[in-house]
Amino acid sequence: MEYYCLMVRTGAESDFKERATKALADQGVDATLHFFQRRLRKGKDEYYDAALFPGYLFLQVESLTVEVVGLLRRVKDFYRLLPATGQPQEIRGAALDELKLFMGHGGYLGVSRVIFLPGKRIRAISGPMVGLEGNVYKVNKKKRQITVISSLSPDGKKFDLLYEDAELLEE
Repeated sequence: MEYYCLMVRTGAESDFKERATKALADQGVDATLHFFQRRLRKGKDEYYDAALFPGYLFLQVESLTVEVVGLLRRVKDFYRLLPATGQPQEIRGAALDELKLFMGHGGYLGVSRVIFLPGKRIRAISGPMVGLEGNVYKVNKKKRQITVISSLSPDGKKFDLLYEDAELLEE
């Protein structure tokens, strides 16, 4: 299997996934699109769901052919394959390991609780992100969240995690 990242219109991820899945299946292409959502804390006892990677979906396909790219380009709200549609880059190595961690939990990731130390490496030890490692980018003590840099995207996309139950990785 090959894995690629697609950029689509932010807010249209679910609709794009549905349309693209149908378009690919209608042409007999065996492919799966992955879109991940997270539960985040809004207040003391309030939560909301948000895209983990707004504007991005991940394509799992046996082989990325010109025909598959053409089908995706015709689906409404498609912007490009990353880094460029003409030269898509397959996800491999640590980024693929991270992607498979997310895929193992399906499209919806509940609350992960992690502890932080600014500028340090952490690993989630509870919740759906168990095993995820990352570098703390920013801390929001009021919301009790940290922003972690993902290795899935070339430009280091960031996402938020609660910081209540994690372990610090030794340098």
